[in-house]
Amino acid sequence: MDLRQLRYFMAVAEERNFGRAAARLHISQPPITRQIHMLESELGVLLFERTHWGVNLTPAGEELLASASQIEALVDYASDRARRAGLGAIGRLDVGVFGTGSISIVPAILRRYLKANSAVEVIVFNAPQPAQLVALRQRRILITFDRYLPDDADLTVETVAYEGLVLALKETHPLARLRVISVKALAGEPMVMARDVRHREWVRNLCRAHGFEPTLSQFAGDMISGVVMASNGFGVQVVPESARAIRMPGLVYRPLGSSAPAYSAMDLQCAYLRNEASPLLQGLLDVVRDYRNNRMARTSRGARATSAPRRPSRRANAIR
Repeated sequence: MDLRQLRYFMAVAEERNFGRAAARLHISQPPITRQIHMLESELGVLLFERTHWGVNLTPAGEELLASASQIEALVDYASDRARRAGLGAIGRLDVGVFGTGSISIVPAILRRYLKANSAVEVIVFNAPQPAQLVALRQRRILITFDRYLPDDADLTVETVAYEGLVLALKETHPLARLRVISVKALAGEPMVMARDVRHREWVRNLCRAHGFEPTLSQFAGDMISGVVMASNGFGVQVVPESARAIRMPGLVYRPLGSSAPAYSAMDLQCAYLRNEASPLLQGLLDVVRDYRNNRMARTSRGARATSAPRRPSRRANAIR
């Protein structure tokens, strides 16, 4: 029994006539008659009783019609799900994330993605970068979000967002009185750094670009742990602006002014296998790129507004 035979059978059963069934299916009558005879032969029962005006279903035919309707519905359902899966509209999307990117930016991207793909199940895998890369290469995750991702031959790395720098410090620290803190003001200040060598190297290069070597106070497992340490007075920590979402007693953030363009922001990146063709991944990357472009456009508009000369108000003119 195949699907074509079932569809022929259902057409005859519903029309109660071979000729009308053939017209409905836009084929000639002999193929339908032949397929119904083959089906009856295969099952070993008669499905129709022939009459002078058409056919009636036998008890066996009635039973088959009830099951055939369910089978057709399941086939249509399976076909629809296969098409949607091919378009990336359903399925399971495993995403890796670590550190401050998991606080606000990645959740915002995933919310936008799920708004347009509500049938997709998103699973978030949180682990340090080495474990993320292993999971990526084993295809246990499709994409990972982190900082300082390696430019390996089998990976494609894209920038998700450039984040301004802020300083996390205890509210009683003397620098907390300043609205904006210059990087140069950190010379001699005990600093908390993430244990990741790439983060430490980035902070060192930031300080060296401003003419001094950083003073290491404590190591932290990651930047989030470093913020906790900063809030307890173990030192100050340079973090991206998304870290502001971490609220703790005694903790404050201040914008950090850098005069070195190469070290005026931290970038959040995503990485995926270069040969990965999953439609689920492609759908998420569309959201990532749209998020990045919108964020850059807002930053550009903000920069233009800040640099534009302000017109004096009418009140100011009156005072003059």
